[in-house]
Amino acid sequence: MKSILPLTLYATTALAQGIYINSPAAGSQLQAGSSVTVQVARYDFIQSVAEIGLGIGIESCTNGCPDPTGSLGTLVYNGGYDPQLGPGIHDEYQNFTITVPDTTGNVQIGIVRAFLVGLGYTVTIGSAVTNVTIV
Repeated sequence: MKSILPLTLYATTALAQGIYINSPAAGSQLQAGSSVTVQVARYDFIQSVAEIGLGIGIESCTNGCPDPTGSLGTLVYNGGYDPQLGPGIHDEYQNFTITVPDTTGNVQIGIVRAFLVGLGYTVTIGSAVTNVTIV
């Protein structure tokens, strides 16, 4: 009989990366130089999770958007991530107020999150993106 442990660990790691951007919505237009709230949410976990932190970047997408784990572009936040439950939202989230860079055109807001998951606290990296336009 084969062990299901590797499959369980793979599924847990894949689900554990589950962060997503609630706002701004994909396709939004942001004003250069303005302040915008980026709401980062994560799914509920059945295993232990210890957050290390996250980075939020804005990258120009003139020739396609890169994977945020390779390049975040202009770093607009790096630090702790401590999501909490809020009214009317089922998943934990945290709001970050960022300043939109003085550039225009299609950009990607990319987020990279580092955290520890499971009994052995395995180091895990997750990411999320949304594409917006800066005017």
